[in-house]
Amino acid sequence: MWVNNEVGVIQPVARLAARCRAAGVPFHTDAVQAFGKIPVSLRDVDCTFLTISGHKIGAPKGIGALVVRDRHAVEAIIHGGGQQFGIRPGTENVPGIVGLGRAVELAAAEQAEFAHRVAALRDELERRLLATVPDAVINAWQAPRAPHVTNVAIPGTDSEALLMHFDLAGIACSSGSACSTGAVEPSHVLTAMGVPRELGVAALRFSFGKDNVIEDVEAVIAAVPKIVDKVRALSAVLHR
Repeated sequence: MWVNNEVGVIQPVARLAARCRAAGVPFHTDAVQAFGKIPVSLRDVDCTFLTISGHKIGAPKGIGALVVRDRHAVEAIIHGGGQQFGIRPGTENVPGIVGLGRAVELAAAEQAEFAHRVAALRDELERRLLATVPDAVINAWQAPRAPHVTNVAIPGTDSEALLMHFDLAGIACSSGSACSTGAVEPSHVLTAMGVPRELGVAALRFSFGKDNVIEDVEAVIAAVPKIVDKVRALSAVLHR
């Protein structure tokens, strides 16, 4: 995964691809969260396969692309037609393909400006969040990150309750946690990073798109104090 979808960390795919190529090992990178957000070039990353998904860059949902650098490295699992070089035979989604092609052109052309603008919004959200909730933790803040994602843990809360209250306030964010047998479990990504459980179950992801503006950041910050106080109070009652 070129860019982790939960914390935004940019992985060293160029180094990994080079080592795999030297060892004769096929290397695939999931560039869904990377393309259009950070520079992505096959001249710089010697991977065997690369995938992107249209819905992340404004193309229709249900269309994506698998870039195959070495035709001999992939085997068709459906046979009978010659479409797409025989790798994936069947009727092609022409409107989706055209939409993806145009979206790719625009995302590549606008990447630098997009990254600059949304990085400023993300940084401002993090700055104001930490000013409002001083014990909040920005996960992976010291790592190289894509500009459009921040993952924030708010001690003394749980992400599912936070999500519900933010949703009621008209704010869309997400969580890496999943409800399992009635217990909220921390994201496997945060767990693998060594994030303590009490922070892992209290983490939210905020992500930015091309339509976000500073007023969206202000709306989040305006809602945060009341939501955090309410969830912390409820959590304190439940854990008595």
